[in-house]
Amino acid sequence: MANIINIRIDERLIHGQVAAFWTNSLNISRLMVIDDIAATDDIQKMALKMACPSTVKLSILNVNRAAEKLNNPELYIGERVFIVVRSVEIIKKIVDLNVKIDTVTVGNMSNKVGSTRVYHTVCVTPNDIEIFKELDQKGIKFIAQMVPSDEPENFMQLLAKIS
Repeated sequence: MANIINIRIDERLIHGQVAAFWTNSLNISRLMVIDDIAATDDIQKMALKMACPSTVKLSILNVNRAAEKLNNPELYIGERVFIVVRSVEIIKKIVDLNVKIDTVTVGNMSNKVGSTRVYHTVCVTPNDIEIFKELDQKGIKFIAQMVPSDEPENFMQLLAKIS
């Protein structure tokens, strides 16, 4: 099992907060973007490579390949892996592929039709809420935290206030 330091839901994937604050404060050696779209889109891959700090290795993988690699105990030995995904649906998919996840940081989910704001820049749809609840039942802890200097908040408690 890879040494996963943090898993973050952030629709923007790699951007200033992730590249500067999170990778530095967590002393990350590998940034892993798990996204089926980005993994096959050369333009997105190029943009992600440009946004990734030069001191950090970058992997851009689809869900199945990421699960395969994360479940291989031979890979990423001695590395500090920070995983970034676009949505809670991707978390569900990798959990369904037997990747063990303890805690997920919820960072940015933009406002969409039918969504409700839960926390700063986190808006959830009814489908997102269902998935969060399902994963919570499996023992996964969700925290809301924009930047490392913010106090982490229990995301499921925030979610309970709106549902």
